[in-house]
Amino acid sequence: MMIRAARSASAALVVACVLAGAAGGALAQDAAGYPSRPIRIIVIFAPGGGLDIVGRIVAEPLAARIGQPVIVENRPGAGGNIATAYAARATPDGHTLLLSTNSYNINAFLYNNPGYDARKDFTPVVELTAAASILIVHPGAPYRSLKDLVSAARAQPGKIPYASGGNGAPTHIAAEMFKKAAGIDLAHIPYKGGGPANQDVVAGQVPLAMAALPPVMPQLLAGRLRGLAVTSEKRWPGLPDVPTIAESGFPGYSHITWIGIVAPVATPRSVVARLNREIAAILSGRDMRERINQLGAEPVGRSAAEFSEMLKAEYSAMGKLVPQLGIKVD
Repeated sequence: MMIRAARSASAALVVACVLAGAAGGALAQDAAGYPSRPIRIIVIFAPGGGLDIVGRIVAEPLAARIGQPVIVENRPGAGGNIATAYAARATPDGHTLLLSTNSYNINAFLYNNPGYDARKDFTPVVELTAAASILIVHPGAPYRSLKDLVSAARAQPGKIPYASGGNGAPTHIAAEMFKKAAGIDLAHIPYKGGGPANQDVVAGQVPLAMAALPPVMPQLLAGRLRGLAVTSEKRWPGLPDVPTIAESGFPGYSHITWIGIVAPVATPRSVVARLNREIAAILSGRDMRERINQLGAEPVGRSAAEFSEMLKAEYSAMGKLVPQLGIKVD
């Protein structure tokens, strides 16, 4: 069976062009007076994970461009539901934004009541990055390849633990997709974010984890972690010696994690347009592109409309995939 994480056909990694000319001037005029105070970006996971890292490196140049502080605020818990429900209730004026990832749509099918409706409670602003995940192990773990891990898991069903960024996190889904494809059972240990999970693998407290690439690239390159396989269709630039899960014996497997910003649903369109324009400009800069690439991700920066279409397609796909994986957290 071919198992793929769904992304719409328009989800190619294309950095949006900065709006210019008369249309750009009109948008700026419509958003006059915004922002009038600091902007808060609510992050659904704990500090130190890929989501947090990307949010912080974008927040600094955004503050410089809009002339107000941009505060990154982590509110981890319940697989991202605490932060997402909080942001959904915020005043829709563009001063409170949500930094989220695939969990945004996944949780609708994992939780009986996640506390928000991904289809109704938010307005998509901009997709920041797309990245693969990677199965990581402590250098002292006995698994030198994905084949080693699969053999061990088949000999000890349900005995080998793996860490993820939390229930419903993209890394959780990626790992469960791999388990189904390989026909194995690993014991899931959910954390409140990728940062704490990855730290425990580095420390040898847990033997392996499915991790987003950005936060673990430095440890991989320094030899403090070993990568068994990446979740992308092709080998990831920067890690040419790490095979894909697909080429390691599970053809058709693919999973990509997006990171993006959404705003409470009634946020003015002019404010959304300005935020999209400013962030797209940041992502199109050469230095920022190189910085994101070095983290193991690709900058995106598509229009708000394109981001919205991708989210709609993903919601529909998760409604089929999550039941297929047989996971539920309440």
